[in-house]
Amino acid sequence: MKKIGMLLVTAMMAVACQTEKTGFVDTEELLTEYAELKSAKDRFTKQNDEIMGELEVKIKAYQIKEDLFRKNGPSMSRKKQEATYNELGAEAQQLQQERQARIGQLQVESQKVIDSLITKVKDKVKDYGKTNGYSYIYGSNDAGSVLYGKDELNLTEAILTEMNGEYAPKED
Repeated sequence: MKKIGMLLVTAMMAVACQTEKTGFVDTEELLTEYAELKSAKDRFTKQNDEIMGELEVKIKAYQIKEDLFRKNGPSMSRKKQEATYNELGAEAQQLQQERQARIGQLQVESQKVIDSLITKVKDKVKDYGKTNGYSYIYGSNDAGSVLYGKDELNLTEAILTEMNGEYAPKED
């Protein structure tokens, strides 16, 4: 009976001495410093600027027509004024629709890419935890899921280094 008691005490002590390996990542830093995500954001910003540049040319042409109408409108016949006014209104509406469609399409496309990269980051954190024997990896951010963590438990740099090392930018 004593042997069983000693065995139970030894087993309980062994279980009590086992500690869970934990760490945390600064999720905001992980997302802002991930090279592939930065690259994607830069690419979509560039595309947005190109779209706005193309539309700016059309908007300036429209504004010239509008200014001419304001200047010459009073000397036009009533019928010509109405026709020109309607044409300008249709053109303005078409420009607005084109802008909304192109920017909307870009937003949908960029959100898909960013969502997939965020999933990739989450998967990397999970893989890192499994590979390195972590029971838990917490996320630290402004929402306060980790209010304090020892610096040696901060895995952000290690994971970020791995992720950025795996990313090879595509040549345009």
